[in-house]
Amino acid sequence: MVAWPPYAEQRLNRVLLVKEMKLALWMNESESGFVTAEEVEKQVTELMDSEEGKAVRDRVKAASEATREAMSEGGSSRVAPAKLVESWKQS
Repeated sequence: MVAWPPYAEQRLNRVLLVKEMKLALWMNESESGFVTAEEVEKQVTELMDSEEGKAVRDRVKAASEATREAMSEGGSSRVAPAKLVESWKQS
């Protein structure tokens, strides 16, 4: 994934994806706020051919598997809301 946020909260999303979660590469914008074709080519090549790109791809794969597990039957994304509702019923 490469991150180029055109507006609003997408800039915060880019920081989270690139800096915090390390699931994307930063797209450098020109002074006009646009990304050049050369920058797109550079970042996509980086993502596909470099060690950093491989590390990003590996983290994305791990995050995808963790998400799939959390959403499966008995996973935390199903169990936690059910427990919350049950605690409300007991109150």
